[in-house]
Amino acid sequence: MAKTGLDIESRRRVFSWFLGLMFLVLLARLVQLQIVQHEVYFRQSEKNRVRLVTLEPPRGQIYDRNHRPLVENLPCYTLALLPYHYRGKEALLLNLASFVGVDPNELLQSVRKGYRTEFQPVKVRRDVPFELLAQIQERWLDFPGLLIETEPKRSYVGQSRLSHVLGYLGEIAESELKAWKGEDYRPGDIIGKTGLERQYERVLRGRRGYQYVEVDALGREIRMLPMEKWTPPSPGLDLILSIDDRLQAKLEELLRGKRAAGVFLDPRNGEILALASSPDYDLHWFAGVLDPAIWDSLVADPCKPLLNRVTQGLYPPGSTYKLITAFAGLNERVFSPESRVTCGGALAYGGRTFACWYAQGHGSQDLYDAIAHSCNVYFYTMGMRVGLDRWARYSKLLRFGQPTGVDLPGERGGLVPDAQYFDARYGKGGWVGGTMLNLAIGQGDLLTTPLQMAQLAMVVANRGKGYVPHLVRAIENPLTGRQVAVRPDSFEVREIRPEVYDIVREGMWGVVNAPGGTGRGCNLGDVVVAGKTGTAQNPHGDPHGWFIGFAPYDSPEIAFCVFVENGGSGSGAAVPVVREVLRFYFDEVRTERAGELAGRTPTSFVSLASISSSRAEVRP
Repeated sequence: MAKTGLDIESRRRVFSWFLGLMFLVLLARLVQLQIVQHEVYFRQSEKNRVRLVTLEPPRGQIYDRNHRPLVENLPCYTLALLPYHYRGKEALLLNLASFVGVDPNELLQSVRKGYRTEFQPVKVRRDVPFELLAQIQERWLDFPGLLIETEPKRSYVGQSRLSHVLGYLGEIAESELKAWKGEDYRPGDIIGKTGLERQYERVLRGRRGYQYVEVDALGREIRMLPMEKWTPPSPGLDLILSIDDRLQAKLEELLRGKRAAGVFLDPRNGEILALASSPDYDLHWFAGVLDPAIWDSLVADPCKPLLNRVTQGLYPPGSTYKLITAFAGLNERVFSPESRVTCGGALAYGGRTFACWYAQGHGSQDLYDAIAHSCNVYFYTMGMRVGLDRWARYSKLLRFGQPTGVDLPGERGGLVPDAQYFDARYGKGGWVGGTMLNLAIGQGDLLTTPLQMAQLAMVVANRGKGYVPHLVRAIENPLTGRQVAVRPDSFEVREIRPEVYDIVREGMWGVVNAPGGTGRGCNLGDVVVAGKTGTAQNPHGDPHGWFIGFAPYDSPEIAFCVFVENGGSGSGAAVPVVREVLRFYFDEVRTERAGELAGRTPTSFVSLASISSSRAEVRP
């Protein structure tokens, strides 16, 4: 019996020690949870109970020069989810993708990337229609962690389309996320992809706000937490453009159905009043979820509607470039305005015949006649005396071969071929002397953009002074209405003597106003127009038609370039377009502009070149 009692006592002691040890283990674990790792688990529990909601800022709106709205924001609904609810539940994700009509592989990929930040919502579908929203609400319990977010969506409300000026928005790409690292961009963000939306992305986008909400176990919002625990979003800044919406609509109407480009600007400050490239596209296609079939058709279209012909199209300028040859010949004194050349319809040189466009010949021509009648033989002769080196130097003096600096992305600089270029392409001595004859009349390897040709018209109108063409006139704070006006960046071509500008201007006057002038179709009567036509030969089809110039002649307030791809002659294709736009401008737009210029005095300015990537530096 004693032995049995001893055994029982021993067992009691062992059991007591065991209980004590277990108590110590539990106590140690409790200390670890409640004290050592208190903050970690507290934050985890708070994440399950409280969620930080991102408040997307309204994107800056865009107005024309008279503050007519062009681009506004509309609310749209976006479906998102919290990735941590779907870890290891791919079948549920595939079911969700089928239900809401999105690509399952893209959704899986997005959610897998979202595992790194499990409490950061992943976009599932944008611009969700109301019918689908109702169906989602009915099946809310089937898909935990779903969120309905409100985001701004672009709405285009102007008379004009302005496709290539405004540009479109799209979801940020992986490469853009890397390039803009540290600027609060996230996967799924909508950013400017082209046009002003891209150029002024950092000005337009605004700053996010944040708000804490209480959620249940399924991630559904129960209530918003007190106001002191949230940061309101800061809206993007608005853009006031130099574009006149009515003039823009008129230009677009006249170019419709053509492959063409047109730009009209104010030579007094470089403000672009209208800029259109045809064909264009409907920006509403990009405002919501872009139909892949529409995108494929735009990319495959041989007329290239996505190409901005004004800034990105490269073309031989034809006879409009005879003005450069004239500047070089006059300023270098190898020709005078009275120098005469007899045109018999062609010029024989180096065993080849170089034709004039007028086969019967223009007869004896001085410089004024040659510009007005666009005589090839006259400029062949002048070009030979000028030579390639001087011709290339004057081309570059007048800012060809480089971008104009317009505030649009993707501008191309064109090509001014010189001796180094020809040596590299054809071998030293491998190119012929007749090359200069083609270049003298704007043919050959020379390539320009329509915007560069409009800039030339501005420089001639101002007798050597020019401005960087630009589309944004001011940046406005939507909360205060205060504006920062853009101060135009200017330049002067002083290497050319003032009297040379006067001679070339007089020649351009004759194009429109003298008997036999190739631009007589643009004679407005009450407003004196000066210009230069061009018909550029094209090995791939019909010639391209050009017309550049300015008006009024004595006090220019509008300079222009219109280009019609494969349109035939400049006189037949481009001149009628310019005539209608100028008539509309002087009859309808000019009066409104006069009141605007007299009635507004900006209080602060910023240089176009100094607008940095930081929106704070331009905040009104």
